[in-house]
Amino acid sequence: MHLIDTHFHLDFYRDHKYWYDYINQNRQYTLCVTNSPGVYHSCKRLYPETKYLKFALGFNPKSIVFEKFDKRLFNHLQGETKYIGEVGLDFTGKLKEKREEQLYCFDYICSTVTENQVLSIHSKNAEKAVLEILKKNKVKKAILHWYSGDFGTLKELIDNGYYFSINTSMLKSSKGQNIIRSIPNERILIESDGPFSKINSQKFNPSKLKDVYLQINEVLQNPEFDKLIWQNFKALIT
Repeated sequence: MHLIDTHFHLDFYRDHKYWYDYINQNRQYTLCVTNSPGVYHSCKRLYPETKYLKFALGFNPKSIVFEKFDKRLFNHLQGETKYIGEVGLDFTGKLKEKREEQLYCFDYICSTVTENQVLSIHSKNAEKAVLEILKKNKVKKAILHWYSGDFGTLKELIDNGYYFSINTSMLKSSKGQNIIRSIPNERILIESDGPFSKINSQKFNPSKLKDVYLQINEVLQNPEFDKLIWQNFKALIT
């Protein structure tokens, strides 16, 4: 069985070395997103990438409140990775005040990616703007992380060939469950968003990834769910 977590924040765990070793020892394919080029650079210096664990070069839209986008460092590092994330837009609360800066950063990032690079995208309250920037820059490979937007934009994202990583937090509302059911089987991926999610009322850690699969499949009822996610992941990255 191949377990895959397509959105995980290793650097937010105090015991990150323990979980780095656990992921590799248990052969859980894990995409560790980062919130800035500096964090990505630090993670890469601290831990070698392996068959099972990869780091994504990111600039989380929430980061714009306390740091500027380091375009020079992003450009310097971008060529060494297949994965870009966490990137995107967030127009909630005070982040709306940084709307134009966010739009500039995300548009710039999308303009620089190659057709083989995979983006993990944050789109809170900004789904249509994310879609327009992806289309404008002809981004080929994107994963919408924890999608919570309207169903019309969801359909457009699906029609454009994008994937969706879903987590157990989406099971807590009827809208979240309906979003999961609305995504074609061949576009579904699994994420934890650890440590920013809970499983069985406890903060997620990689030992609980199988439980994420089980709980999400209670909604989808697919007898070959593990195999489906593996096939989808392979289709995306090849």
